[in-house]
Amino acid sequence: MAIAKGDGTFLRADNQVLPLYSITKTYIAATLFTLDIDIEAPVSDWIDRALLDRGDRISVRQLLNHTSGLGDYGGLVEYTRAIQSGEPVWSDETFATHTLQRDLLFQPGRGWSYSNPGYWLLRQICQRHSGLDFATLIDRQVCRPLGLQHTRAVSGIFADDLPDYPAGWVWHGLLLGTPADTVKFLDSPLISPLLAEPVAVPGRQPGWTAPHYGYGLMIEPGVRYGHNGGGPGYSASCNHFIRSDRTLCVLTSAGDPEAAMYRLLTLERELASN
Repeated sequence: MAIAKGDGTFLRADNQVLPLYSITKTYIAATLFTLDIDIEAPVSDWIDRALLDRGDRISVRQLLNHTSGLGDYGGLVEYTRAIQSGEPVWSDETFATHTLQRDLLFQPGRGWSYSNPGYWLLRQICQRHSGLDFATLIDRQVCRPLGLQHTRAVSGIFADDLPDYPAGWVWHGLLLGTPADTVKFLDSPLISPLLAEPVAVPGRQPGWTAPHYGYGLMIEPGVRYGHNGGGPGYSASCNHFIRSDRTLCVLTSAGDPEAAMYRLLTLERELASN
């Protein structure tokens, strides 16, 4: 486990580089805003109808805050079976067949549902708008300006203990990083645009009392904001706590995808009581 605190001190922060999983979404959103992309523009301005034939009805903004109506693949039997059986990573076309080309869950803008495919589309928009590949984009737009020396986009096998789970199964892209880098990112000016106009998240969300989603950020208004990540072998969580003005990040090799979040919340309570 590695833990960083964003006030210049560290509770425990070796420079161990671990998967960020869905915290990658926050980096994608921040990258998009550095490119001055019009978030009201339709997705069809960048994405071909062969991949998404309803792109003219979905805006970049709706992808950012998960109100597009697009479904996900995490709960699909086909997805789980393919990974467990050691199949090659799906092509973009296969992912699209299972997600982007299925019926919308609701009319765009009239509901909320977490969508990894939506963030794959955002990654494609950033790449096509800039003419750069994902790794170069993240490095040029985020890592180098902020001095994040240990954060990078990966492909193929990214962890020795996960030889059968290449990074391509995380369709929107996967970053590795350290807790210190992740804290530095969440405390940076790149985060400010992501906090605008959060929408309420329906239903119960573990660890959140009044959950909202901004642009690549989970937000509890007046309390905290950040993102969690979880996948095979690892768990990640980074949050800024507004009342204490403290940012914490926990990256751990725990198998429970929510382990890092609960460890982070416990740490904040302990620090607040001291």
